[in-house]
Amino acid sequence: MNIKFGKWFLVTMLVFIFALVGCSNNSDETSSPTENDENDSTEETGTGTDAGPEDVTIRVAWWGGQERHDRTLEVIELFEAEYPHITVEPEYTGWDGYWERLSTQAAGSNLPDVINMDNSRLNEYYANNLLVDLTPFIEEGLINLDDVDDVYQDINVFGDEVIAISLGANALGISFNRDMAEEYGITFEPGYTYEDLYDMMLEIKEAKGDEEFFGFDLANAEYEMFFTYARQHGQSVYNAEGNGLGFEEQTLVDFFTWVQTMVKDGAAPSHDITMEYIDGGNSMLQEGSAFAQMAASNQIIGHAAGTDYELGLNILPTLEGGEHGNWIRPSMSFSISSHAQEKEAAALFIDFFTNSLEANEILMADRGVPVSQAVRDHLAPLVDGPVLETFEFLELVAEYSREADPLSPPGETEVRGSFLRVVEMLKYDRLTPEEAAQQFIQEASAVLN
Repeated sequence: MNIKFGKWFLVTMLVFIFALVGCSNNSDETSSPTENDENDSTEETGTGTDAGPEDVTIRVAWWGGQERHDRTLEVIELFEAEYPHITVEPEYTGWDGYWERLSTQAAGSNLPDVINMDNSRLNEYYANNLLVDLTPFIEEGLINLDDVDDVYQDINVFGDEVIAISLGANALGISFNRDMAEEYGITFEPGYTYEDLYDMMLEIKEAKGDEEFFGFDLANAEYEMFFTYARQHGQSVYNAEGNGLGFEEQTLVDFFTWVQTMVKDGAAPSHDITMEYIDGGNSMLQEGSAFAQMAASNQIIGHAAGTDYELGLNILPTLEGGEHGNWIRPSMSFSISSHAQEKEAAALFIDFFTNSLEANEILMADRGVPVSQAVRDHLAPLVDGPVLETFEFLELVAEYSREADPLSPPGETEVRGSFLRVVEMLKYDRLTPEEAAQQFIQEASAVLN
């Protein structure tokens, strides 16, 4: 090799090396062919960051009867098909068993990710830091409330925090047997009184001549019924501060007198008969052993599915003079528990229930009239029978309702338990209405103060 060739070769090699270094530095900003090949490989094997969401499992809990369980399980299958990376483990039972289980899970810091909440328990769970603020999920668009009017959500908002999403709207009312009403000429238009209801139930019982038939099943819902009764007197079960009761003692005495009279005279079943049906997951209304029963309006869907009778809805009785005390309320809500491990997946599940048209075609307003205007508009031409009945009933209630009371305060569970224990003794004739009222007021005040 001569010297000139050697110098030329050295310079050429240095230029080549610098060019390689330059290419290497530029690769920090643009992927090299080799890196692109690696990315393609990870996408094909599903092991890279672009492989899609990681598989997760969420637990979802709700209460209800078999019809609701079946519909919800079908929607869960639909959800899992839409989000294949999310597996849903369902946990469901009846009303009483549901809250007992949830209480045990709360004590063990093991609440499901998504939990069905009722207005009567919402404040209690919130006060014990068991519910997550859903505002971030709403702001991120994981839960879309664009088509939901505030009236359906106001009761679920505490300050700046959204602690639940309403699954539907309903109102307390009376579910009744239209076939029997026609057969026996029973009519009760809005404005009928508690005394009218008593008379009609005895009338139909006498006409049937069946000792095992009862006119009106209170369905262990006397506590809920008293909310309306107190409001009809211009009072409320709880005071505005949430640290005491908001009604006069005589108001409760009068209500207890009516309940006791209904049972003693056979216009309503005894406590043991009512509880036998509730514990067995059955309904006297469905069976035809009662003409009517206390119910939230959306319950008619489940009742109708289990009977050949045609059922209807009517508003609650009024006081003499036509005072009404009902209100439209969120029927059921979904919350994310503070124990949830997969909060984003839980938020997607709630959004699916709220906005999926296909899901709501399955649910068919079982949890109340849907809160999304888009869903209501979609279902309107599709519904008939008991579902249509709930839509029409809410329009009727709107004419006879007032603004809702504030949410029940923490301790409501204990207060409700005391009320039902007293009612049980009242219906067994172990307490007079006066004694029952005094006992309840004493026990409830001790809880709230």
